[in-house]
Amino acid sequence: MADDKLKSFKIGDSHRPGMSAPAKKAGAQTDDKPESISLGFTRIETLLEKEDPVLVGEGLNALMQKLEPMAKSGATNRERAGAKAGMAAIERAVDLIDYLFQTKAAMEADQS
Repeated sequence: MADDKLKSFKIGDSHRPGMSAPAKKAGAQTDDKPESISLGFTRIETLLEKEDPVLVGEGLNALMQKLEPMAKSGATNRERAGAKAGMAAIERAVDLIDYLFQTKAAMEADQS
């Protein structure tokens, strides 16, 4: 009887999806400066603040070039499908990062 309940159990039945606040480490000091507030995307924030858009694009294009041969002539169907999915994800990431760099440039132009 308990097995029937477990077979139909889904994690979504007990938890609602959503974003939660990042966990604070014990003993960590909070800094209320606006510069220190992060939405949890520190890697992307760092990329936007410190990297050159051209270099970021070149790095992502290099990843795409590595995946292209795998997508065309991978050893297994699973490998080819994974490479194609990876290429699609990189394309979406390129679009997102390009949009974020454009938004940053527009915001900087508005401040000037």
